[in-house]
Amino acid sequence: MRKSLIIVIVAVLIIVLVGSYLSWNYLANQTPDDGNGEPVAFSIEQIRDGAMLYLGANHTETFQLMDDLTWSGGRQETGGLGAETYVYLSGSWSVVIDYPVVLNPLYTITIDYASEGLSVNWVGTYQNTTFTENSYTISPETTASLTQEQIRDLTMNYLKIYHNETSTYIQNIVWTGGRVTPEGLTGSETYNYQGSGWNVTIQYPVVLNPTYTLTANYTPVDAHSTEPIIEWSGTLSNGVIVETEFRFNP
Repeated sequence: MRKSLIIVIVAVLIIVLVGSYLSWNYLANQTPDDGNGEPVAFSIEQIRDGAMLYLGANHTETFQLMDDLTWSGGRQETGGLGAETYVYLSGSWSVVIDYPVVLNPLYTITIDYASEGLSVNWVGTYQNTTFTENSYTISPETTASLTQEQIRDLTMNYLKIYHNETSTYIQNIVWTGGRVTPEGLTGSETYNYQGSGWNVTIQYPVVLNPTYTLTANYTPVDAHSTEPIIEWSGTLSNGVIVETEFRFNP
């Protein structure tokens, strides 16, 4: 009888251990990867910056309010179990990020701005490198198109957020450049900017709501080689930046 009981207990333990392993293995395999088997995990700061990038690209009237963002804040002690809250402040901006403490959580992000009679509220979510908008309001209502300089800055912000290894090279850039469209060419515009080893080109057709073709290359100014160590290209259309190529060879 005792021997049979021991066998049953051992069998139950084996089933529990195997089941736990299979459950863990399944959940682990749900974690997004970068195409090379490496997991993709944004830090809370990257989620904050990515949400601001999404807001500026999709609601262009807000981008002009995002100059010189310097954030303070961080994790908040709420006393609750099973959930985390982070709060960040910069000037008239505030960003609140809430999420449950689970594997691959759904992050809820609330962005607010209030200054001199203008207010902005944006609520969205982030999961698996994707931002989704739930609601957006601005009062009073206003619209604005992105300038070429703002498109350039959006491109650099995208690089810094989605390829964090490049952030070391994106510091205190002083830009020169502007329109380089050849004289007599109609139907297309090209802008080029240079600064601190970076070369950014913006090309687009002269149509309503164009698709912008973007390139950003970086060559260290003190390097003997003229080959760039960062090469990026993509497009911007309807508030969405789509990457088409990225190479990093430091």
